[in-house]
Amino acid sequence: MNDELERALRDRNYAGVFLDQVAWDDFCTGFTPFVGNIRGFTFEAIVSGVGRWANLVDSSRVALRLHGAIEEALTEARFANIANLETNISDERLNFEFRDTDYAFGLDFYGNGRVVITRLGSTLRTFHRWYTHFMPTVPDILSKAIAAFDTELHRTLEGNDNGSVPADEIPQRVKLITASFTFDVVCHNFRPYREQDRQVRNLDVMMENIAIRLPDADGRIDRSANGATPPSDFGSYGRMDYRVSRTHPLREGIVQQMQVMAPSASDWSGLFFQLVYSGAAFGSDARGERFRLDSQHFLQPAAAADAYISFFRDIGLKGFVHSVTDGYHFDTTSGSLA
Repeated sequence: MNDELERALRDRNYAGVFLDQVAWDDFCTGFTPFVGNIRGFTFEAIVSGVGRWANLVDSSRVALRLHGAIEEALTEARFANIANLETNISDERLNFEFRDTDYAFGLDFYGNGRVVITRLGSTLRTFHRWYTHFMPTVPDILSKAIAAFDTELHRTLEGNDNGSVPADEIPQRVKLITASFTFDVVCHNFRPYREQDRQVRNLDVMMENIAIRLPDADGRIDRSANGATPPSDFGSYGRMDYRVSRTHPLREGIVQQMQVMAPSASDWSGLFFQLVYSGAAFGSDARGERFRLDSQHFLQPAAAADAYISFFRDIGLKGFVHSVTDGYHFDTTSGSLA
């Protein structure tokens, strides 16, 4: 592990870290090797100033500029196979699909200002290669998209359709409001450490490590020493969800959310974890007055590094997932449970 990464882990400041230089062996430490697969990943950004763009923006012209920006990102990420980048244009959506055996993803720009990157499940090792090489390029794609929308809005609102206005003289109407990184992990086939031949339900794991007290038939929670729910009563409960969020220790407005769901699907076999690193659109001072938070953090590659290493790996996997599944062997999957 290099000195810059060690410093970033200690200070949670990834300004000097190049994410594509974080080797798999440096990332896959501690509890992480037990999570062999990731079920999916979503990055979503919200930009303002666009509105419904059907009558304001020339979709084909914007798509041409964005296609070039994504090609540059693929080249920088060293994914090659650029011929497999497809563009689909509609009135309220620009869709870019990179169809590749290992590094496939979709990138959508919606007319309401949403920008969404989606990647389906894979092994965690393949995801690591994709994330560490592609996600650092996303701030540049967003910046170029914002510039393209500003140019199109200026053409429409100012009646200047000849493109003769210098870029630095075009008003900046479109701004990034907030963004989020969502990591999905599924653990299933739980077996107690001392009884590896016995499979237990997701609810049993939740009862053991999270739901220490549950409401009775009247909705009351008994906090006395004898108030723990006996295993014989577990059958009277349905699905169980647990969600909690913590603020970032250094960055105002960054929320770190951890959620685990235990649905009845597939005979109560899976725990579905959703780990979300997101920015709030506004904050409040001591008097309750709202103020807009700085979203520039998400236009820097350091945001992707902080979300991936300090949040997803250290807090999400090594902390939350490990604690919830403590005492059990389990498997992971990159898709749905059969």
